[in-house]
Amino acid sequence: MQRHAFCTALSLLLLSMVTHAKEYAIFAAKPEYPAEAKARHFTGSGVFSLHIAPDGHVERVDTIKSIGHGILDDAASTALSQWRFHVQKTAWVLRIPIRYIDGLPRHDAAMSRRPQPGYGVLISVFSRHD
Repeated sequence: MQRHAFCTALSLLLLSMVTHAKEYAIFAAKPEYPAEAKARHFTGSGVFSLHIAPDGHVERVDTIKSIGHGILDDAASTALSQWRFHVQKTAWVLRIPIRYIDGLPRHDAAMSRRPQPGYGVLISVFSRHD
């Protein structure tokens, strides 16, 4: 009885891991920090909704919350529209938070937070690199 319960629990754990893995992007184009936005020190954060077809391509990207600068919204949308995902039985939606930061890359607490259900990980784009 205990062995059966253990095997059932292990099967459910593995199934959830396999199912969750299909939600990862198999290709994720990196958003650019446009030169004009860098020169003008534009920063901000927003959220975008990716409408993903069953074959894994992004059918459209909607802006849920604007970054605050059209040039950054456009750069984010352009990159996100190129993402590709594993094949699913039905279409689905994934929300992606993104932020543009003026400066060198650095790690902060926001990068360590687990995403909420229905959301992807936070994407951080920095204006400068080492």
